[in-house]
Amino acid sequence: MVTIPADLTTFLAENRDVREYRRALAVKLALQGYLYAAISEMLDVTPGFITHAKKAYETQGTAGLTLQYQGTKPYLSSEQRQSVIEWLKQQDEWSIERLQLHIEETYSVVFQSRQSYYQLLADANITYKRVQRANPRMMMHSLLRKKRNNCVPSNSLCIDYGWERCHFISRSMPPHLG
Repeated sequence: MVTIPADLTTFLAENRDVREYRRALAVKLALQGYLYAAISEMLDVTPGFITHAKKAYETQGTAGLTLQYQGTKPYLSSEQRQSVIEWLKQQDEWSIERLQLHIEETYSVVFQSRQSYYQLLADANITYKRVQRANPRMMMHSLLRKKRNNCVPSNSLCIDYGWERCHFISRSMPPHLG
């Protein structure tokens, strides 16, 4: 029986990502002499996966079994991000366009998505919603009142069935009905 290297045994004993553990286990079983078909069936991997993992282990050791992708780097560093949040808190008025301009001028960074700007506002505890100058319900009510006062013909009587409807009845009978 083949002895398993100590570094591989230690690697398997550590709490690892499932993908790294699967690679190490495939290498261990291959070194023990299991057939690639049996390993493929046990671990639900392809024979090419086993070959690739074994070559990576032979050339780089356990470092070859770890995940290589570290993710994309953020556009702003954590210090820059904190600086932008502090800048936002000092402002009296906010807008996405103003924030975008500040970041572009200060850090030469333009985000691909507006969601990044919304997230910065949220991190600064600022809710971003378009401001309405007046309550839309009150605007409708005043508009109807204004319409009722200005549009009533002088010889009509307004019968009000609620603020959203106004019916006009003529005070004088039309000549053809009289």
